[in-house]
Amino acid sequence: MAEEGNGEGPKAPEDLTFEQAYAELEQTAQALQQGQLSLDETLRLYERGSFLARHCLQKLEGVELKVTQLLSRSDGTYATRPIASEKDITLPEPPPAEPPPAADEDEALKEQKELFD
Repeated sequence: MAEEGNGEGPKAPEDLTFEQAYAELEQTAQALQQGQLSLDETLRLYERGSFLARHCLQKLEGVELKVTQLLSRSDGTYATRPIASEKDITLPEPPPAEPPPAADEDEALKEQKELFD
């Protein structure tokens, strides 16, 4: 892996961006799938991969909590609100009820129903 060849050893996950950690995790998975490693190397890569996977999941969870919810208002406008947890999610307002049909529409519907009776 690229970080190990420079003499510094692998970076701690907290020093890696999501993209760096994910790329290293992919390389680790490929190396493990090839199966050409000693038992010690396999164990070391498996532990590193588990550590990187947890790091990536924590980063993703942090991003999800920062997502904002788009709220529609009754006047047709929209507002945003930060979401810190599932409790902050608001279900959308139901659309306003349609006004009752006009009297002449009722007659037309009755006539159409009579055709099918």
